[in-house]
Amino acid sequence: MTSAPTLSLADATTMAARLRENVAKAVFGQEQLITEALCCLLSGGHILMTGAPGLAKTTLVRVFARHLGVAFARIQFTPDLLPSDIVGSEILNMDTATGQRHFSFAGGPVFTNLLLADEINRASPRTQSALLEAMQERCVTVAGKQHVLPQPFMVFATQNPFESEGTFPLPEAQLDRFLLHTLVAYPDAESESRILAEHAAGKLVGEQHGVQSAQHEQTSHAQIADLISCVRHVHVDEAVITGIRDLVRSTRPEDDLCPDQLKQVIWYGAGPRAGLSLISVSRALALLEGQDSVRWEHVRRLARPALRHRMCLTAQGARDEMSADTVIGNLLERCEENHKNLARGLKSS
Repeated sequence: MTSAPTLSLADATTMAARLRENVAKAVFGQEQLITEALCCLLSGGHILMTGAPGLAKTTLVRVFARHLGVAFARIQFTPDLLPSDIVGSEILNMDTATGQRHFSFAGGPVFTNLLLADEINRASPRTQSALLEAMQERCVTVAGKQHVLPQPFMVFATQNPFESEGTFPLPEAQLDRFLLHTLVAYPDAESESRILAEHAAGKLVGEQHGVQSAQHEQTSHAQIADLISCVRHVHVDEAVITGIRDLVRSTRPEDDLCPDQLKQVIWYGAGPRAGLSLISVSRALALLEGQDSVRWEHVRRLARPALRHRMCLTAQGARDEMSADTVIGNLLERCEENHKNLARGLKSS
């Protein structure tokens, strides 16, 4: 059982909303990405971002780190990257006074708070797996010794959807470690004009030098811990839990809840961790909106990023030009038909 939060719901909502507003001042036209990344942070999870180059994915992480006042590290994944390049290694040292030799651990870039794993699908499966323990257990084991990572710890992983040459698709076990998989879209015309204007004025993030983080409003480590604690205390009604359970089970072609017309389209569906993730991020979204309990609208808004990377379509689905998002949309509608009480009061989405 988690300890009671020290923040009130109103204070937590104000703090989280201010953080989102500060990030949005530097990352233009990516409101959905900012919201989903913030929900991941407040849920204590990790996010996988898929999008074309130059869509502010790196900038997002830098701005988050700046306003959170936490450490930031970036790893550029390449085919020759080794696991030790990520987690660190044992180094042989010599005591100049006694002449004795001993090993000491030198931590890698994973020992940070916000880790940007850039183009994660370019590294070999062996190197990709080096992140598994860190993401799941919040620690790494080297030479039989366990080393705990600093808190908070969150991985922002990126991958380019247009290039397949020289890439290694993430295995299902690693994809499942990501709380959300968000698709980063191009900004609208107004946002792109703002990006160009900021660049012309020399104010674009990444083009400013010598700017100290102390000049920006920061959220302390204690406040982040309080926000995460508040999220875990957001109420989830039994009816919403049942709806989430049925939605997740309906993604499995062998389950009776899966519609007959989709059984030949879905190769495999989401596991129980999908439901846990959906509850966690829905709680975070509810807190962002000042709600003390999760509504079905929160679940609906985050169902696609929580489920799209946890299911796979068959070749027939590809031939029929189906996508995971299309299937999830159909399953949401079916779930709402079976649970009329959940669909009441839904806003258009």
